Amino acid sequence: MAIGAALLVNAGLGDPAPAHAGRATCNNPGLPAGASGSGDLLPGRLTLGVGFALLPLSSSEILDAQGGAIQYDSSFVVAETRLSAGYALTPWLSLESSLPFRVIDVGVTYRDPASGQIVVPADAGIHARDETLRGLGDPSLGVHVADERAGLRLHARAGVTLPLGGTEENPFVLGMIGQEHQHLQLGTGTFIPSLALEVQRAAGPVTISGWALTYQSLYDNGLGYRAGDRYSAGVNASSSLGRRAWSFNLAAEVHTETAETWDGITYPDEGNAGRTDVMLGGGAAWRPLSSLAVVVDLKLPVYAHVVGPQLDYGPVLGLSVVVTRDLKRRPSWRGLDRAELGARGSAAPLTPAPDRVTVIDLWADWCAPCRELDQRLEALARRFPDRLAVRTLDVVDTDSEAWARYLEPGGFALPHVKVFGPDGVLLFERSAPPAELVRAIEAILVRRADR
Repeated sequence: MAIGAALLVNAGLGDPAPAHAGRATCNNPGLPAGASGSGDLLPGRLTLGVGFALLPLSSSEILDAQGGAIQYDSSFVVAETRLSAGYALTPWLSLESSLPFRVIDVGVTYRDPASGQIVVPADAGIHARDETLRGLGDPSLGVHVADERAGLRLHARAGVTLPLGGTEENPFVLGMIGQEHQHLQLGTGTFIPSLALEVQRAAGPVTISGWALTYQSLYDNGLGYRAGDRYSAGVNASSSLGRRAWSFNLAAEVHTETAETWDGITYPDEGNAGRTDVMLGGGAAWRPLSSLAVVVDLKLPVYAHVVGPQLDYGPVLGLSVVVTRDLKRRPSWRGLDRAELGARGSAAPLTPAPDRVTVIDLWADWCAPCRELDQRLEALARRFPDRLAVRTLDVVDTDSEAWARYLEPGGFALPHVKVFGPDGVLLFERSAPPAELVRAIEAILVRRADR
């Protein structure tokens, strides 16, 4: 955080800048949007989440008022609670939705720039005032499509926001005639389509991902307001660092927003006339149960370019809880060739079955992808019941004998498989996402069936 603060000061974002009286807070602060971490889609899986994000903003400006110069200090705290749900219909398609509730706390102070004493201009309450706004934001509906190609996990999300959040009348027209007005919009009053693309690749114990996201505002709402278009992109590196049930990540993001308009007019000296922000951050995810995850992340602003007088972003703090529940049946291995190799955590010999392709599945109860792999292997075994055998070993955690013997020397992670041919020869060994592992095993079985 100290490094981020130093970079913020070096960027020159903390110095008061001259502006017209009463117009320093004429913008609509919003949380920077990012791409959610994406996992494999498992048919029948329901994912429910609740997330909380906190964004402080501030501004200090010297205003040219009728009675002389006034220092105007403003602070905003945007808090958003978001409920989300997703249901996977197929291994490549999921339906998703979210519902945000926003709370915006506003604080304003007018001071004499020479003495620092608090003053109260005659029109202070017209443009900005101490207040707290609460209400629904615009909910969204969308689809999530996933695929894997050449070791890459590909994800695409398309959706649309619904105009249910609160909107306000044109504040600039009201301000010009001396009437109290509100610049903050809880919603947009329009349907706004969005598109997000994400690419992930596992590189040993580290997963690298890159993503891009856009919201496109296509038309004015009934009050003449059109939100700016939003563009975001970022890169992320995550790893468990050898810790059971934990994952850690580092991220770099850039967010750009074009100017908002009222009746087709941009107010560069007053409203949100466009900005670009660069953020660095990191986070951690804790999965105490295979069906429960707690995620926390922190993003620090390191660079900003704004048009006109606007608020400066502070650190963005996020906290979310995600719960999954499988609504379809659990895998039933009845009638299939599957067996455990030894006691939990033991370095039991990994002996393949004779005359069959054998998958040695190393897993742990806390590993959610391992459970997905088990379901995918069960479905594959039903397609090739006479050609495939599965042998499992519960490695328990990173301190077990099994982990030390079979995973640690190669720097492997979970899920992990060793695949042997009918002659007992090792065909390949790999740590990878469940869908990628099953496709590689399926390719072996299909080739041998064609012989």
